[in-house]
Amino acid sequence: MKNMLCLEFHRHTIHMTKTIFFGLFTLILVGCSSTKTQEESTESEASVAAAQPEHFMQATDGTYYQLEDLKGKRVFINFWATWCKPCIAEMPDIQAAAQILKDENYVFFLISDQDMDKIKAFETERGFDLTFAKLSGKVQDLGIQSLPTTYVYNSNGKRVRKIGGAVKWDSEDMLASLREVE
Repeated sequence: MKNMLCLEFHRHTIHMTKTIFFGLFTLILVGCSSTKTQEESTESEASVAAAQPEHFMQATDGTYYQLEDLKGKRVFINFWATWCKPCIAEMPDIQAAAQILKDENYVFFLISDQDMDKIKAFETERGFDLTFAKLSGKVQDLGIQSLPTTYVYNSNGKRVRKIGGAVKWDSEDMLASLREVE
C-alpha cells in the first residue's frame, strides 16, 4: 500500500511538472513571438503623439530624439529586447535594408526599453551598424504586446505601418513595401 501511494504521488508530481513546464513554455512563446504574420494598421497622429513622453528615445551615443524631430524623413523603428531570439535573428536583415535604403530618405532605429548599459553592451558585442536607442518608458505603454514589433512613419511623421513578428526586411517584397511609404 505504501509503495502504491508513493507511486501515485510520483505520477502526480511528474504530471504537475509537465503542466508547469508547458505553461511557462507557452508564456515565453506568447511574449516573444516569431510568427511571420504581419499586422499592419493606421492610426491617427494624435494617438501616437499622446503616447510619447518628453523625449521618445535616447540613442546609445547620447542623442535624444522626439518623433517630431524626424519629420521630413521616413522612419523605421524596430522594438526589440536582448533576450528576444526572433528580434536578434532579424537584425542582419534590418541592417541590410538600412544599407539598401540609406539614400532613400530613411532612418532606422532599434529601440529597447531595457537598461541603457544592457543595450550598449549588446550593441558592442554584436557589432551591428545600426542606431540603437533606449525608449523613454515601456513598450507596453505604446500598445506593443509582442516583440519584435516594427513601426514605419512617413515623412510627415504619421505612423503608417505596424508590423508584428520577425520579418525578412531585405527581401524584395519588404523593400518594395518600405519604398511605398512617402
